[in-house]
Amino acid sequence: MKTKQLYKYLLIIGGSMIPLSIIMLVFGISMFTARGNFSSFVIQLSQFCFIFWIPVCVVGIILLIIGSIMQKRNI
Repeated sequence: MKTKQLYKYLLIIGGSMIPLSIIMLVFGISMFTARGNFSSFVIQLSQFCFIFWIPVCVVGIILLIIGSIMQKRNI
């Protein structure tokens, strides 16, 4: 893979991780207020989503920054 094309992949991955982290946050918060019988899988999934939404968001922002720097410098 050429390094000139690497920034495109970083921008795509970083740009898709930020909406993913927002979805993870909404899902984790919605399970706090949910009432009813949910399977243990959904409960565990919501706990992991609530724990890992910040790292996913931070990694997405870092990848976006690196990709945009590489794009501006034409590396």
